[in-house]
Amino acid sequence: METSKGVPAGDLFILLFFTIGSVFAIISYTIYRNSRNLIENGVETKGVVIDLHRLKPREYPLAPSIRYLKKDGSEHVFHSSEARNPPEYQIGEEVTLYYDPSDPDNVHLKGNYLFVYVFAGMGAMFWLFSIWYVGGAVKAVFQWLFG
Repeated sequence: METSKGVPAGDLFILLFFTIGSVFAIISYTIYRNSRNLIENGVETKGVVIDLHRLKPREYPLAPSIRYLKKDGSEHVFHSSEARNPPEYQIGEEVTLYYDPSDPDNVHLKGNYLFVYVFAGMGAMFWLFSIWYVGGAVKAVFQWLFG
C-alpha cells in the first residue's frame, strides 16, 4: 500500500527564497552591465546639479537634477530617480556623467552604483537563508512531484 505524502511546504519555501535571490542577482547584474555599456559606448561629459527634488511628495530622500551640454552643444536636464537621505550631491556641484546620444535621459552618474548594490545585497540575503538547504529542497520537491 502506497502512502501519500503532503506538500513539502518548507522545501518549496526554500526554493522560493533561492529563486527570489536569483532574480535579485540577475537584476543587479543587468543594471551593472547596462551601466558599463553606457560608460564604454556613451558620451562622457560634465554636468552641474541645479536642483534636488523629491520623488514622492513629503518624503525626504532627494534626487539630483543635472544640467549638461550634449555633444551637439544643446543643453539638457536629467532628473535622476535615485534619491538618497542625506543627498549625495549639493546644488552647484559639478559631476561627471555618461549619456546615450540617442536617448539623453539614459544617464549614468560616474561612480553611482546604488541600485547595483541594493539588488545584489537583497539577492545575497535571500541566498544566505536558502543556499545551504536548496539541494535537499530540490530533491524533496522532485520526489514529491515524480514519486
